[in-house]
Amino acid sequence: MHSSPFRALAHYRSLPALIGRRSMVIAFLARAPYAMVPLGTMTAFTASTGSVAQGGLATGITSISTAVASPLIGRWADRRGQRRVLLTLTPLNALALTAMFLAAVQGWAGAPMWTACLVAGATCLPIGSFTRARWVARTSGPRELGAAFSYESMADELVFVLGPALVGIAASAAAPAAPLALAVALVLCAGLPFALSAPDDPGDAPSSSPEVDPATAPRPRITAVLAAVAPAIVVMVCIGAFFGSVQAGTTERAELLGAPGSAGLVYALMGLGSGAMALMVVLVPESVRLPTRVWVGGLGMGTLMGVVVLQDSLGTTALALLAAGLFVGPTMVTAFSLTERLAPTGGISVAMTSMQSAVTIGVSLGSSLGGLLAAARGPAGAFGVAITVSACICACGLTMVLVERRRPRTGK
Repeated sequence: MHSSPFRALAHYRSLPALIGRRSMVIAFLARAPYAMVPLGTMTAFTASTGSVAQGGLATGITSISTAVASPLIGRWADRRGQRRVLLTLTPLNALALTAMFLAAVQGWAGAPMWTACLVAGATCLPIGSFTRARWVARTSGPRELGAAFSYESMADELVFVLGPALVGIAASAAAPAAPLALAVALVLCAGLPFALSAPDDPGDAPSSSPEVDPATAPRPRITAVLAAVAPAIVVMVCIGAFFGSVQAGTTERAELLGAPGSAGLVYALMGLGSGAMALMVVLVPESVRLPTRVWVGGLGMGTLMGVVVLQDSLGTTALALLAAGLFVGPTMVTAFSLTERLAPTGGISVAMTSMQSAVTIGVSLGSSLGGLLAAARGPAGAFGVAITVSACICACGLTMVLVERRRPRTGK
């Protein structure tokens, strides 16, 4: 245990030396397009078709294909190395996004539009997942790896906040399809350098046996990896559903209070609180084990969402969401730490990309169910979904605590 917060935070100073400052900047910029694409797709195709339903369907196709393809991309990387995978997918993704842009500008409908969305989603680059897999191979201890995961979660949250803002700026300043063109530019300018900096070696982590070469060791099946990290997947699906339902509830509340344009800013405060607290996870003593962190995080999220339900103004809603975010960030970091610890040797890329799929599926479920309940019962209906999934996170953590107590400790 560290004797002071300053010693714990000092782990962040070691991160640039492990992966390089330039690589950290590139990785940050490379994930920006994929925070822009969902809202950018909705904006572009709603404008080009004149139908919100068509825009929503295009966004759904893109998101679902990403969720399905991500573990397969991870499996490919575990077998062949990130470099080959990224150098193949990055140009394809840029072409698919360009096709989406042309479809929106030219007013294409039907099969051409759906095909472009399907390919763009299926070739979506799992930047955050691949970066986390790189950290697993380059860090030398749980504190250092925890600092790396905390940094990555902060980066994800910051991009999650900035991505929709970039969409709004580009669409307002140029045209509804402009965010897709900006996404293409970012894929080429940041995604390609990220691909070129990727390791050639498919070995993503030190082998548990010194006699085994990780580059030639047999890789576990996708189903085996997903089964091993199932607790982390459940937690991440719930976190995604939390995001989606809170967004729906905040949007409905802002609409009822006559300030629909403020919903994004109010919601963004939760992301800022989440990202800031994600960086503070390194201050948590190692004696506080991961399952305990999970149930405490779920309890905090659910309790503060109960506070959100009781608010009657956007100002107090924003403050309550900011407080809720303080529990979201650490819980997300913990989910990735669980993933690293539960993943079998040779399956880290599958495990990490499955987290991306999990949060994507969760956001879609949370947004859909939250939107339906918000329309039927007002903001409290959507926020009720957030409370329910928080309870599921808490239950998952408590279950892991009970399971852990019934077996000998392994040091994990």
